[in-house]
Amino acid sequence: MNIQEFDALAAKLAGVVGAMVSMRFLQGSPTAKISMAATGAVLAYYGSPWLAVGLGIPEGLSGFLCGFLGMAVMSRLWQAVQEAPIGALWQALLDRVRGSKGM
Repeated sequence: MNIQEFDALAAKLAGVVGAMVSMRFLQGSPTAKISMAATGAVLAYYGSPWLAVGLGIPEGLSGFLCGFLGMAVMSRLWQAVQEAPIGALWQALLDRVRGSKGM
């Protein structure tokens, strides 16, 4: 393995490390934490090159930040989905559709 391959691998692993560090600060079951860490790592894998170019920072740092912050963002999004009043939203949508058709 040459130095460029090692650097590319280290930049990609920085997202996993960021997600693992973030896992320490989040609430939830071990299964939930592991799934959020995986989501943060995937977000870092795909988002860090874009963030690195956009902010002009090294890809390893952007990978760590995406993994660290991405996991926290996914945790809050999952919490919002769990707390959303799905039944009431669905009923409001049905009422709107029925009202627009004149039923």
